[in-house]
Amino acid sequence: MRKSVLIIVSFMVLSLSSISALAQDAPQPGWDIGWDEDFEDITWLMNTDGEVMIEFWVDNQDPLPIDLNIAWEADLDADLDISESINIAAQSNKTFEVTITNVTVIEHLANTTGNVRITATRASPIDGSDVTLDAKVIEGDFEIPRIADLDVELIYLGFPVSAGTTAMMEVVLTNNGNMRDKVVSPTIVAQGCPQLSLDGLSEVENTVVNSVHDGDQINTVSVEVSISPASSHPSKECTIELAIVSEGGGGTSITTQFVDIEAVNSNSDDGGDDDDSSSNGGVDDNGEDGSLIKESMPATSLFATTALIAIVAIIIRRDE
Repeated sequence: MRKSVLIIVSFMVLSLSSISALAQDAPQPGWDIGWDEDFEDITWLMNTDGEVMIEFWVDNQDPLPIDLNIAWEADLDADLDISESINIAAQSNKTFEVTITNVTVIEHLANTTGNVRITATRASPIDGSDVTLDAKVIEGDFEIPRIADLDVELIYLGFPVSAGTTAMMEVVLTNNGNMRDKVVSPTIVAQGCPQLSLDGLSEVENTVVNSVHDGDQINTVSVEVSISPASSHPSKECTIELAIVSEGGGGTSITTQFVDIEAVNSNSDDGGDDDDSSSNGGVDDNGEDGSLIKESMPATSLFATTALIAIVAIIIRRDE
């Protein structure tokens, strides 16, 4: 009899223990919200269009479905594509997508971060309590991507370059990205003009150009390359092509400009202009015909002769 009682008591104790363990493992009534594990504890990198998609979950362990009102705040003038209200069935877990949008990436320095905050509030608590007491908040950070865009431009000279001389052509480097960038691997060629020497790539190589968002708000740098046609270079229009590579990953930028080369006059002489001028009637420094000077000389002689006659006449009258 005692054995039977002991067995029954033992069975009851074990049953109560099992029931207690199950009760502890059973979900507690209520609801919660959080980021999906792929988006938890990380900074979300936006694409170059200023968007990033993230996910969050809502877990409802109440015996009835719940309705939640959603509100949000975001930095960097971002918008959120998200429903203003959501519904979760009783004792279920549901995942929702939300897209952070409308961030003008190029207006922000690369790697700048912004915060987004989502507040979920129960629309109608079962017990009729204040809904603000049943609000839950999740937040995270999104990051501005790096945009490299380095541009190069050769500035037109505006005048011909004489053979045997050197002229300087301006090169303008412009950083249209949102990060500091540097010129690498510049190349320059003169198409169709093998007698035209180009120099100055050392001034272009490794030139650093700030982003307009990087401190001083200046995103252009000017350097110069030299153009030196040989003394025997013929008159010709030459095409100059300059290419640079962006160290930040912005690819290659190419600029083309035209330069007029003017040949040296091979018929120039040493002082023969005076003889030619004499044989052709003469041309003075002001470009006037030298014959005007020759024509004025008889007028001077006539004046002297007239004056001499007048003096002689006066002397004769005195003698009389």
